Amino acid sequence: MRQALASQLESVGFGQVLQAKDGLRALQILRSEPVQVVVADMDMQVHNGLEVLEAMRAEPRLASVPFILMSGGLDRSSAAKAIQLGINDLLVKPFTVRRLIERMQRVLTRDTAQPIAPDDGNPDRATLLVVDDTPDNLQLMAGLFRDRFKVKVAQSGEKALSICQSDAPPDVILLDMMMPGMDGFEVARRLREHHSSECTPIIFVTAVTDEAARHKGLSLGAIDYVFKPIDPDLLRLRVSNLMVYVEHRKQLQKDFDLLRENAQLRSEVQQLRADLLRIQGTTTAA
Repeated sequence: MRQALASQLESVGFGQVLQAKDGLRALQILRSEPVQVVVADMDMQVHNGLEVLEAMRAEPRLASVPFILMSGGLDRSSAAKAIQLGINDLLVKPFTVRRLIERMQRVLTRDTAQPIAPDDGNPDRATLLVVDDTPDNLQLMAGLFRDRFKVKVAQSGEKALSICQSDAPPDVILLDMMMPGMDGFEVARRLREHHSSECTPIIFVTAVTDEAARHKGLSLGAIDYVFKPIDPDLLRLRVSNLMVYVEHRKQLQKDFDLLRENAQLRSEVQQLRADLLRIQGTTTAA
């Protein structure tokens, strides 16, 4: 995942992208190489992203290096600590490369007042991807959800990966297990290796009731199983429940953005007050 993200950043024009497998190695690189911006995962071994940020802010040479944290979910106290330490931005997973680049550019130009456009033209309508090699199954499942969600379909694993790793990935995936070529297991494995689909909920839809297959699917990150022939009402309920989880993650990003903007506003007000006091002191002395 780290290598894929670095490769994508280099492909869109960023120069050398240095890589570290954990926070300890990241700090070693930062102390020996010139770095313009750091993008770090919260969930690293040997110093997580927040610990790397804290160590950087304690070292004069690294204290002002812009820092973007990636996280699958940050509680409010951790978010407040990150802001106090001077984090420049947070990306809640999953995120697209376009979103990362926009935030990196904003951080590098210090233009943090500029709002970030939503990834999709209609952000209030969640997206569901249905993956199945049988056209009748695609039509049936897509038809169950078109009244509530934007629905995308893929008739192969390769097409599903292309959609999930694009600039408009789905929020939830209904994935057939048994497909020719790339089966559902392989699709799930590759989805979990990419930052834009690492945390995307997957529901396997399958006629296979074997317990070993179910265990394998869950070990690859599937959230739920639905067996064919499907029960339409049960499938709608399970997808709706997962969409609540999706909305929670989106709200985490909004909450952090608001916290950071409020903290920046307070900092600017404090600076204005200090400037006014200094001006008043100079005038009095004169």
